[in-house]
This record gives sequence, structure tokens and C-alpha cells, in this order.
Amino acid sequence: MKIKRITAIVPIDILPTMEKSLRACGVPGVTVEHVQGYGEHPNFFRRDLMNDNARLILYVGDEKLDSIIGAIGQCAQDCGAQAGMLTVESIDRLVNLTNGAEVLGASLTE
Repeated sequence: MKIKRITAIVPIDILPTMEKSLRACGVPGVTVEHVQGYGEHPNFFRRDLMNDNARLILYVGDEKLDSIIGAIGQCAQDCGAQAGMLTVESIDRLVNLTNGAEVLGASLTE
């Protein structure tokens, strides 16, 4: 089974709702980084136009990919997010650094 990495840039204020939505989809873990950037909706109240956002990174197997992407998109729409991006990348190999074992796609959901 193939593994995919989903990276989503979303407004920080929707993180609690996004976490609940991802848990409901069976996602056992997510990495969240605070990032800044500007794009379609720059912050005109700041000198540098930057917005504070969150970058979510999660790894999923192919069989759950579409449902998780749908949940992220639906959550963003329900929360009224005015901006955001999502990418999907193929992962050749994923290794658990705790025990050195290769992670299989099926083990990436609860």
C-alpha cells in the first residue's frame, strides 16, 4: 500500500475544529507548525502583509486519502476559512525512528 503526505496550510483559528475532524477520520497523529505568508488574502493591517497560519502535515495510506482530504476541505468551509492550500505527495519510505521499523500505510489510521 502506498503512503501519501498531506500538507495543508490553514488559518490558526480553525485548528481545534480541524483536530476533531481528523480524529473522527481515524488519523492518529498530525504535526502542526506555525507559519506566516501572504497570497490571495494579504493582511493589509500589517506592514509586511503576512498572515499567521498553521501548516498541518500528516501521513496516510491510499485508501483513506480521499476521505481525509474531504474532511479537511469540509472543516475549512464550515469554519469559514477565507484561505488555505492542500498538497498531496507520494512517500517512497516512512521509518519509525523509535524502533527503526518501516511504517506501512495500513497502520497510519486508528
